[in-house]
Parts: sequence; structure tokens; C-alpha cells
Amino acid sequence: MAENKTSIIVYADWLELFESLSDDEAGKLIKHFFRYVNDLNPKAPDRLTEISFIPIKQSLKRDLHKWEQKVDTRSKSGIEGNLKRWNKDLYEEYKSNKITLEDALIIAENRKTSQSDKTIANIAVTDSVTVTDSVTDILLKKETKEIFIFKNALIDFGFKKNLVDDWLKVRKTKKATNTETAFKKFIEQVLKTNAPYNQILELCIEKSWSGYKAEWFEKEKNPLENEKERTVGRMTESTYIKTINAFNN
Repeated sequence: MAENKTSIIVYADWLELFESLSDDEAGKLIKHFFRYVNDLNPKAPDRLTEISFIPIKQSLKRDLHKWEQKVDTRSKSGIEGNLKRWNKDLYEEYKSNKITLEDALIIAENRKTSQSDKTIANIAVTDSVTVTDSVTDILLKKETKEIFIFKNALIDFGFKKNLVDDWLKVRKTKKATNTETAFKKFIEQVLKTNAPYNQILELCIEKSWSGYKAEWFEKEKNPLENEKERTVGRMTESTYIKTINAFNN
């Protein structure tokens, strides 16, 4: 079977095949079956077992092919999701067929490597390594956790640095914590808003919001048209103006 696949489908209609065999013949077939699905590359003990196993083998191969396709689809979806989250510009170029997914991943990896080169002095390495080890090798061999930086995450996502700096001042005044959880919740709401990202951040700064919800943007950009009209005495402003104009005429 394929790597990481630990289960198989057994079909009820195989019963007819096994019932047509003697107990001894069925025993040989089932042993051959389990040796096959455990990748022991068995050789059928006789021609009857070999022939009887053909339809079972075909079913197993069809199921394996479907499973591999499903795994590939899920894997690709996960890769695309990470690309969209951390490198939105590359994701958009990939979706518009300007670059391939492989090219986008290479560029994204180069960005990470470049960032790692700047911060490698701060990485704690507990095991001894040779000086010839590359930065990538070190990160793969050591169980070092990447430090999350709220400001860098916002800039990497696509927000302008000057806007990020201004918003961080707002958050500091409001005593908001700049955690990874806070970043994820903010981005979730940003993605729900049908507006440019930096326009959203500008509004947060303007309104001194330390956090953000998608519905706030719509409320600010589309004020209610049915607000109560100002009154003069007991009359509305428009009625008052009409009355004054009537007297003047």
C-alpha cells in the first residue's frame, strides 16, 4: 500500500468468490491478500489463487488510485492556503497564471531564507553543528521555534510599514497584546471585508481601533440615510425652511 495508508476497503460482493472456493483454497487466497496489502510482494502458491486474486487486486488498485488523488488534492489545497496566508502577492500571481505554484513556492522559500539570514544570530542551537551546515539545514535539524513578530507579520501580509507603525501606537495606547492569536483574528476579519487591506488599516488608525470586525467597515463607509432630521422647535428643519420661504414670498 501507499505510505501512511493503513486501511483498505473490503467489498461485500467478494463473498461469492470466497464461497465458490474450498476452505483450503479460500485460506490460501486470504493469506495471499494480506501479504499483498502489506507490501510483501507475494507469489501466488498456485494458479487458482493467482486467478482468483485478479478481481480483488484490480479493486485494490482502483481504491489506491482514488486515495492518492484525494491526498494530492488535500496537499495542494494546504499549500495554496499557506501561500495565500503568508505570501498573498505570490498567491494572486499564481491564481492569475503569471507564475506556477512551484515558482511561487521557490520565491516564498527564498524570502524566508533571506529573513533567516538576518536573524540567525538569535537562533538558539543546543546541538553542535559543523560550520559547513547551511542555515536551512540547521533549521531542519534543530527543533527551534520561529519567533512570531506582530509587526513583521502585518508587513509580510501586505500592509504598508508606515500604517503598521501608526496602528501599533494605537494598540499600545489601548494596551492591546500583539500576539499571534490577535494577528490571526485580525486577518480573519480583514479577509471578510471587500476592501483594500491598507484602506482597512487606515480606518482602524483613524477611529483608534485596537481591533477590527468586518461589519465596522460597512457601517463607517455607508452611514444610515434615515437618521433623524434636526428639528427647530417642534418642526423638522426642512419644514421650518419651507415655512420661512412661504412667508417671504
